[in-house]
Amino acid sequence: MATLRVLSDLAGESGSGVGGDASELLRVLVSHRLPGAVLREARAAGAEQVALYVMDIDGSRLIRLGGDEPFPDRIPAPLGLGPELPPETLAQVEDIVSSKVPRASVIPLSIRDRAVGVLVTCGHSTGRLERLAGQAALALELANGYTDVIHRARRRKDIDPAAEIQQNLLPPRIATFAGADVAGGVLPGYEIGGDFFDYADNDDGLWLAVGDAIGKGNTAAAISSLAIGALRAARRNDATLEQAAEVVHQASFDLGGPYQFVTAVFAVWHPTSRTLAWVNCGHPPPLLIDPDGAVTTMAGDGTYPLGLFRRRREFRRTERSVKPGQRILLYTDGVTERRDSARNEFGTENISRTLRACAHATVAGTVRALQDAVLEFSSRPLRDDATILLVGTDCDR
Repeated sequence: MATLRVLSDLAGESGSGVGGDASELLRVLVSHRLPGAVLREARAAGAEQVALYVMDIDGSRLIRLGGDEPFPDRIPAPLGLGPELPPETLAQVEDIVSSKVPRASVIPLSIRDRAVGVLVTCGHSTGRLERLAGQAALALELANGYTDVIHRARRRKDIDPAAEIQQNLLPPRIATFAGADVAGGVLPGYEIGGDFFDYADNDDGLWLAVGDAIGKGNTAAAISSLAIGALRAARRNDATLEQAAEVVHQASFDLGGPYQFVTAVFAVWHPTSRTLAWVNCGHPPPLLIDPDGAVTTMAGDGTYPLGLFRRRREFRRTERSVKPGQRILLYTDGVTERRDSARNEFGTENISRTLRACAHATVAGTVRALQDAVLEFSSRPLRDDATILLVGTDCDR
C-alpha cells in the first residue's frame, strides 16, 4: 500500500473514496483494468457521461481509451508534443471537443507541466472530478510500465519495431527545471526510428543531447539504443561531458560495422553561470535564438561522428555565454533537409522564419510550430526523422 499512499498524497487527497487509499483506481493501478476504474470513479464523482482520452504519439488527435458511446473514438487535435499536451493548448482542446460534443467539459490529466490525457464529461463538474483527474494522471503514467493498454490506445495505426524502440527511449516531451524550460519532439513517430533526444537535470547542470544514427529502421534504432544507453551510463557514472562523448563513441565503435555511427551534440546548461558547454560530433551545430526570434549558429570545435576511425579519441568542449531571454535549439538534419516538390530544402532559413513568427510563444508551442512547419513544407511523407529539442533559459522555478 505504500505506493498507493504516495500516489494519493501526490494527488492531494488523503481521505477515503475517490482520491483515497480505498479507491478502486488505486487498487487496479498496475492492471489493464485501470481505464475502466477511472471511468467508474468519474461517474461516482458526478459525471453523467464520461470518456477518457489520450493523445496519439504524433500529437495529432485525441483517442478514446474508454467511455460512453456519445463521445467519438477520435478527435482531431493537432496540438500535442508526442502524446503530451502543453498547458497552454488546453483551452483550444476544450473548444475542439465542444464542437464535437456540445455541453462537454474537458478536465486535463496533468502531471507538473504537461497533460497526459483528458477526461471529457457531460454533467456538473465537481471538485471530486478535478481531484480524480490529478490522481488518474499519475496512475496512467505509472501504469505504462505494467500494461500495454495505454500504449496500444496511443497508436492509431501499426508502428514499426524501430519506431517503437525510439518511443520507449524518449523522456517526457515537456519539462520545467530550475533555470530552464525544455520541450522536444520527434517526427514522424510511426516509422524510421534512428533519432533520439535526451535530458537530465543533475547537480552539475542540465544535460542535453540530440543524436542521429546512420541509416533507417531496425539497424538505426539498435545503434540509437546503444548510444543513449551509453550516454545515460556515463552520466550516472559521474562522467564529464568529454568522457560521456568518449563512452558513446567506444560503445558505437565496438559494434564493429564500418557504417555504424552516430552524429550527436551533447551539452550541459549551467543556469548559475548562464553558460552552455557542448561537444559536437559530426552533427548540425546548436542554434542560439534571440528574444525577437533571430537565430545565430553556435559554431565551435567539432569532430567526426561517434563510432568511426579508432576506438580511442579525444573530445573537446566549446563554451558560450547565453544572455537572458535567449533560447537554445538542438535538432537533426531531418529538419533542415526536408525537401518540397521542387527539391528545395527546409534549411535553417525556414527554421529562422518560424522562430521569428513565434518569438513570444512558449517553449512547447515553439517546438510544435517548428514541427508543423516541417510537415507543411511538403505533402510527401517524411523520409527521415525530424527531431527538435528546445531550451528556454529564463525559467526561475
